[in-house]
Amino acid sequence: MRKLLPVIILFLVFSCWPPGMDPDKKEGKFLSDVVNLEEFNSEYDDYNSSLPLNRHGEAYLVFSSKRDRKNLLNLVHTRAYMDYDKRLSLKKGLKPTVGIYSRDIYSDVGQLVDKANGNFNVYGPRLISIRDDFYFFGDAKDDLFLFYADDSSGKMDIKYAKRGTSGAEPVEYLNSPANDAYPSFSWMGDRLYFCSDRGGNFDIYEVKIPRKDTEHITIESLVAPAQYELRKVEELSGPYNDKCPYIQDDMMVFVSDRPGGQGGEDIYYSEYNDGKWSAPVNAGPRINSSYNEYRPILPRLSNFNYWLMLFSSDRPGGKGGYDLYMTGLKRFW
Repeated sequence: MRKLLPVIILFLVFSCWPPGMDPDKKEGKFLSDVVNLEEFNSEYDDYNSSLPLNRHGEAYLVFSSKRDRKNLLNLVHTRAYMDYDKRLSLKKGLKPTVGIYSRDIYSDVGQLVDKANGNFNVYGPRLISIRDDFYFFGDAKDDLFLFYADDSSGKMDIKYAKRGTSGAEPVEYLNSPANDAYPSFSWMGDRLYFCSDRGGNFDIYEVKIPRKDTEHITIESLVAPAQYELRKVEELSGPYNDKCPYIQDDMMVFVSDRPGGQGGEDIYYSEYNDGKWSAPVNAGPRINSSYNEYRPILPRLSNFNYWLMLFSSDRPGGKGGYDLYMTGLKRFW
């Protein structure tokens, strides 16, 4: 029996290994294919997605689309879940084996989306849960917020919506007389990134918010911090358009039309070390095309061993206009 004990332990460990971590299982393989998310796409433009996951492994996909207003981008939302067959896929609906959520913090997504939509374009949704998206947990009484930008004023302004209010509010300290959009937040809540053309072309900007190690993160500290430092991220910005920053941990993805890419707008990534972002790396021809790639995001998936990325592209082969796609960006090690 003693000789069999190591074998039994190894069997139990690998049989209980979370999806995406066991290299011998199909779900653990790096998603090298670029998968068209056909269940979510339409013949109209579909892009600018947000895919937060709650503690039960379920998700809500929120994205901009022209399917309803035809000439304007408004947000649409739907339940979604990860599924594993021959390869990883994202499917619409509630996962059949889960049933009713024991605690669904995304039950009011529709209310937030309704606050954002209107007779104007809505860009770059980012659903934020203080409880699930940040290191320090705050008061979870009202825990779900929607950040986005719209052009109701004639230019893009960053706004946010929360439950129990009559409408959305501007994030005043991020907005300028120019276009400002695509806010994204660090895991510690001490850095915020967005893009703006206040300097002539689109550049990536960083906001540093002083925060004590023991301080709880609140929505007020994100939308109206008492102190902050704003800078253009010179190591990521240049004379061309650099847009749509999205960070997860110490990885950033964004798009740029700088020379040296595959054509049009390409996806780039950079890693944060010692208070500085590394030189941007083009995601290469496996992901980028001669057409436009737009607004990549990195969902938080703790049981994966690589960065899973969703993005949009107007490449041929989709349903029409921009479509949503999914692929693996980079392994953790």
